Amino acid sequence: MYRAEFFALGTQIEILIRTRTGSPAEREQAETVFGVLTREFQRMHRDWHPWEPGPMADLNADLQSGGWATTTIELIELIEVSQRLESVSDGLFNPAMGKLIQLWGFHTSDYPITEPPPPAVEIDRLLADSPSMHTLEVDGLRVRSSHPDIRLDFSGLAKGLAVRLACERLAEHDFTDALVNAGGDVLVCGATDQPWRIAIRDPAGGVLQTVEVDQPLAVFTSGNYYRYGEWNGERYAHILDPRSGQPVDEVLQATVIHADPLLADAAATTLIVAGSTHWQQTSEHIGIQQLIVVDAEGEVFDHTDLNLD
Repeated sequence: MYRAEFFALGTQIEILIRTRTGSPAEREQAETVFGVLTREFQRMHRDWHPWEPGPMADLNADLQSGGWATTTIELIELIEVSQRLESVSDGLFNPAMGKLIQLWGFHTSDYPITEPPPPAVEIDRLLADSPSMHTLEVDGLRVRSSHPDIRLDFSGLAKGLAVRLACERLAEHDFTDALVNAGGDVLVCGATDQPWRIAIRDPAGGVLQTVEVDQPLAVFTSGNYYRYGEWNGERYAHILDPRSGQPVDEVLQATVIHADPLLADAAATTLIVAGSTHWQQTSEHIGIQQLIVVDAEGEVFDHTDLNLD
């Protein structure tokens, strides 16, 4: 077993590789790919960051003009995937609402937030003509938008793309029995005879369940309890409903298991936004079958058929 750990994308990244021989040449190859991946994750952190200087910030600035902006192939993929997900989620997943996130003060790494919530009139102004991913037009590496208030924020999707790219890079170095863990969001890179045991966190602390995965699958969890604001004794989550502009509180945590890590990443957050009465319908619309939902009362809804302990 070879292991690397470093910080990127606002979380701890862990990469595990299992091999059969453990030869010096193999160890050297593992160390080489770990160095490559460390640099790649740092680049992705810089390129996709929603509010620090970089290609993402440059794209958001260029979109304000209404003209064509040239960007990277990765950001184009995030745009196109988000457009599809906004459609199938009935607008519950909408990365075009970056200005709403900024309005609530969630463009920060310092939690909890102790500033008051934004005035209702400012939220209403944004919602009156809500930005949508469908206002974006893509032509190759060029993109433009007709909406003046659009600001892209791919925080609910970026880790899914990052772990997929990491597995692709590992495969280029002939490592397929591997696992990439981005702060508890995991992608098993390839089929293996010895399953990987993946822990699903319990919102109350510790481990809720473990799942054994022996094929390329993503296990992504989203929760509304780690990042939050607090004002006048009231606590509000950092996950917002694009329809109301308000924080959500009916679903505490959602875990999604799917072969596509981008879909798993986005769907986990979307199920929280859907709330206690609509998460099941939303999962059907998105095409998610393997999931675990914990509501605000602590009740666990387990819809998986993998080997769970």
